[in-house]
Amino acid sequence: MRSFYFLFCFLCVAVNAKISKTAEDRLRERQEAVKDLPSGLTTPELIKYWGYPVEEHWVQTEDGYILGLHRIPHGKDQTPGGDRPVVYLQHALITSSALWSFGPPKKSLAYILADQGYDVWMGNSRGNPYSKNHTYLEPCSTSRCKEFWDFDWHEGGMYDVTAGIDYALSYTGQDSVYYCGHSMGTTQYFVMLSMRPEYNEKIKIGAVLAPPVYMSHATNFIFEIAQWAGGIENIYHLFGQYEFLPHYDVISWIGDALCGDDHPFTNTLCMNIGFLLLGFNPGQLNGTMIPTYLDHVPESSSTRTFAHYAQLHLSKNFEAYDFGETGNILHYHQSTPPVYDLSKVTAPTAIFKGDADDLVSLIDVDILVNHLPNVVFDHLVEIDGWTHTDYVLSMDADVLVYDYVVDVFSKH
Repeated sequence: MRSFYFLFCFLCVAVNAKISKTAEDRLRERQEAVKDLPSGLTTPELIKYWGYPVEEHWVQTEDGYILGLHRIPHGKDQTPGGDRPVVYLQHALITSSALWSFGPPKKSLAYILADQGYDVWMGNSRGNPYSKNHTYLEPCSTSRCKEFWDFDWHEGGMYDVTAGIDYALSYTGQDSVYYCGHSMGTTQYFVMLSMRPEYNEKIKIGAVLAPPVYMSHATNFIFEIAQWAGGIENIYHLFGQYEFLPHYDVISWIGDALCGDDHPFTNTLCMNIGFLLLGFNPGQLNGTMIPTYLDHVPESSSTRTFAHYAQLHLSKNFEAYDFGETGNILHYHQSTPPVYDLSKVTAPTAIFKGDADDLVSLIDVDILVNHLPNVVFDHLVEIDGWTHTDYVLSMDADVLVYDYVVDVFSKH
């Protein structure tokens, strides 16, 4: 039945998708802007391609991971130097800093903020290609390197985001940052501020896009297998795999060989697969950019990260990873995983939510809002059908989300 439903939706999107004249104009403008965009660019190369200054920095976490930070110190046509307010951007699961810098500049938050006068820093969570290093652990994918992959978004919030923020503040001589995260980047935000509440003083305001914190009402098909998540993790490990969804060159090759304006027939297929995987929102996904997206998605993480999100769906709590009774006693000195205390998240927080987000439902976001003591903005994106990935891939994200982010930042 489900396979028939997907086939039906596929045909409907392929044959009946309508795009308004305004949307057609926006798409034409974006296609023109990216028509010569080379394939295979790294995040720093993407930033340079769009004409912005970029720096790479390295920071070591308390537990030995070496993370890559990408910085856009000023806007495209601005003079270097001077004190600029620092913005810290943190990406979603199985992505990287590229999420904020795909381009074109008017459509990507990193460039928009840089041109608004901010000093933009972008973090990379442990395990992705820019942060796959350690002071003594080897980062291979197999069981030989299982200690390297013994983490999830809890460690990302406790150690990665905190190390990145501290480094950016020390480097610039400032005392606080504007924070923006998407998906896992928001989960890490709430872990950081609840577990290490002293960091509330280092956040001017946090803008959280699609926050997966409470997840019991998520409807994405991935949660149909949530009850088997622990088993899937064990099976995955049984076959010796500890790295989750690494990026393979063949993915980039498919994007370059089959997708984009140079391949009009097969790009229709790419577009419809994109609608199936990313959400049905005709008129928002730019098929011209699919080869660039596939150069950077997926980027690897640990299998435990996926299992931890599935745990939230089942437990109906925002809680630490469940290692089992014996493991919990060893890790937490109690038989059950501790629940994060969101009353400690006192930094001003702006919430962004969408009506068609099947990973972060409006009901779950409302539960989160009711647990937070300092929500200063609770915004439902003003378009029907807004999905989890539209925050970073939609052609209208600049108007529907980023303008609001810039506005709330300007008021704090």
